[in-house]
Amino acid sequence: MAIATFSGCVAKQKYNELLLKQQRCQDELTFMTSENQSCQDAKKALNGQVSALTAEAEQLRADTLRLYRQARSAEREYEKAKKDYDDLLKNFADLSANNQSTINDLLGNLDKYKDEMSVKEKMLYAQQDSLAKSRAELAVKEQRINEMQAILAQKDAEVKALKEKVSNALKGFEGSGLNVHEKDGKVYVSMDDKLLFASGSWTINEQGLQAIQNLAKVLENEPEISVLIEGHTDNVPYRGSGQIKDNWDLSVMRATSVVKALLQSGNIAPTRLSASGRSEYLPLDENNTPEARAKNRRTEIILTPNLDQLFQLIQNN
Repeated sequence: MAIATFSGCVAKQKYNELLLKQQRCQDELTFMTSENQSCQDAKKALNGQVSALTAEAEQLRADTLRLYRQARSAEREYEKAKKDYDDLLKNFADLSANNQSTINDLLGNLDKYKDEMSVKEKMLYAQQDSLAKSRAELAVKEQRINEMQAILAQKDAEVKALKEKVSNALKGFEGSGLNVHEKDGKVYVSMDDKLLFASGSWTINEQGLQAIQNLAKVLENEPEISVLIEGHTDNVPYRGSGQIKDNWDLSVMRATSVVKALLQSGNIAPTRLSASGRSEYLPLDENNTPEARAKNRRTEIILTPNLDQLFQLIQNN
């Protein structure tokens, strides 16, 4: 009886430990999902700001061109008025000796033209000032856009170079359920479950471990890259027992297994890694066929470049 009582206490203690571990895993899942969504929202916001700045720059170019044309038109009118003024002076000199009445009319017209010229000169100066301000604003906007575009181009080049490195490191596995592709400024390493796990298991097999070790060698030399591991299952309910209750648990455990394997395979800071379980709710193929389910059972390792430089530029402006 003493032995039975002792065994029961041990089992309850272990059960409580497992419950605590499950809660921690669930908290980590919620946090990492939120982080991923924040990154996606930040990227959309950045793309929206770049588009808005580009549109604003185009509008400034159009306004500058319009003001330039108005200034040229005002200059032509000013030259015409000046010519008319000079003609009036000449006529006045010719007629002043013989026709006082004509002189008075010419003087009246002369005053009128003086007033018109004064108004047009003010308009011209105002338009020139406005044109100068528009050009200055356009130069500032173009500089900001050029800086952002340069950073984005640099990040795109870094992503392409990273994809090339990862593809070369994993070339021997691409015919075994592994593919490397680029999407939304990130590099995706997608592995079918048959490459990593036995059915219903979260223990990585030998072939999958070799692929992860090769990837870890690349990540060691890319300290600025953040790594998100997502586990995905098909829509067939999980029939296991113990701490794994359903596809949510299975997808999280598989993602966590890959995280641990990466840490064990290379000198990678744990702060760079995140594990996320997506269960059956982000399928690649919506069809309910064996082929579609096999395609949906996968683990995705998502490599994201550091965008702190771009965020800092937006904050400073």
